Amino acid sequence: MKALDALTGVSRMLVGALFVVSGLIKSNDALGFMYKLEEYFEPGALNLEALDPWALELAVFVCLAEVLLGIAILVGALPRLTSVLTTVMMAFFTWLTWYTATCDPFGFKTLVDATGATVEVANQCVLECGCFGNAIPLTPHQSFLKDVVLLILVAPILLSAFLGRIQLNTPQQSTFLYTGALVVTYLFAAVMLNWQFPLLYLALNLIAAEAVKRRSSHAQREWFMAIAVVIVSGAVQYWTLAHLPLKDYRPYAVGESVIENRMTAEELGKPGPQFDKEIRFYNPETGAETLVMQSRFMEEKLWDKTKHPGKTFNETYPEADWDNAREVKIKDGYEQRILDFQMVDADGTDQADELLGGDSPLLIQVSKDLAHMPTKWQRQFNALADAAGARGWVMVGLTNATAEDHAEFVESQGAMYPFLSCDQTELKIVIRSNPGLVLLKDGIVLAKWAGRDVPSVEEVAELIQHTQ
Repeated sequence: MKALDALTGVSRMLVGALFVVSGLIKSNDALGFMYKLEEYFEPGALNLEALDPWALELAVFVCLAEVLLGIAILVGALPRLTSVLTTVMMAFFTWLTWYTATCDPFGFKTLVDATGATVEVANQCVLECGCFGNAIPLTPHQSFLKDVVLLILVAPILLSAFLGRIQLNTPQQSTFLYTGALVVTYLFAAVMLNWQFPLLYLALNLIAAEAVKRRSSHAQREWFMAIAVVIVSGAVQYWTLAHLPLKDYRPYAVGESVIENRMTAEELGKPGPQFDKEIRFYNPETGAETLVMQSRFMEEKLWDKTKHPGKTFNETYPEADWDNAREVKIKDGYEQRILDFQMVDADGTDQADELLGGDSPLLIQVSKDLAHMPTKWQRQFNALADAAGARGWVMVGLTNATAEDHAEFVESQGAMYPFLSCDQTELKIVIRSNPGLVLLKDGIVLAKWAGRDVPSVEEVAELIQHTQ
């Protein structure tokens, strides 16, 4: 039993810390996690379109659930319920990442539409699971392996819980588990996240749980501990949704050069990645098929009978699906971080290079969805634009809408500055708030604000002065 207790203690320390950090990373950018869920809900993925209206609520629920389970594991609260829910969550995530990792991009699935008719749709493979958001992009295979390891670590916790070996911590257990979890979190945050707020976040949640534990002898105190943790983690969740993520890992984060991030490896003089194409060759008569890289097919001249005596490759596999060839990265290298950022005017001209490279500070009011953008802060945007113009700064609007929609918006809201168009998906990456404000100078992002936090021109001027 001592060996099991020791193994369980280490597992609780690791799983608890990683659950809290994972929940925080998602909670920090719940909208980004929501977008990932919407990818999974697509017909070509899990076909759960009915959940689309609840994507944000589900995202928030998963974020808070991860944090709550992680803290419960560390403090030893409700061990049987906690271990079962953790095992169920990990089993589901392991299946989901396995499903994602084994998704066939060439495949199709048969669905029944709203009219009852049978339709065939192409598979929509999710390229990243979103487990750690933009902070640590993982491939589906990496995510699957991570979840397998975590599922293994959860096993001794589940066993010990049902053997009655886990209860609310003694002071000695708390010292060991909390210290270990804080060290794990510190190392993980420093090495993988370049962000030390997770350490404070874990400490605050542990303090909340311990405070209730020490001051209450109520029979339901473990549930009161859970409420305390939800209040702490919920406050952080509210802040990031009402304002902006506390830490931004996207290529439009403060300090990033949008000009440089739009450049290719060749333009930057860096080695770029190398790609090949995976071709499916098959024999419709025998049903035999194989996957071959295009480079190998060409270099070895697999079709040439003089180089390959006997039955040629093309005789074995006479057909090839060249149209659906899958691009495969065969060597890493610098990849262009921003692909679709544009600032298109009513004439269809992209003004991005001119505006980003201008000498004056640039303020951009961003709206990923102009039709559904709240206009209660538009007066502040208009006032800022007037004051910015008087100082020789440039302010523009950038939305997903057409030139006609922009003209209608300007007329109805009195926004006397130009509005330009950009792809909606890219605008979601630029800033999470709708609307939001981005300040740039020489193409470098100096600051970002949510719509409710529109600054005064004096605040912007002071910020610009401090960065010069």
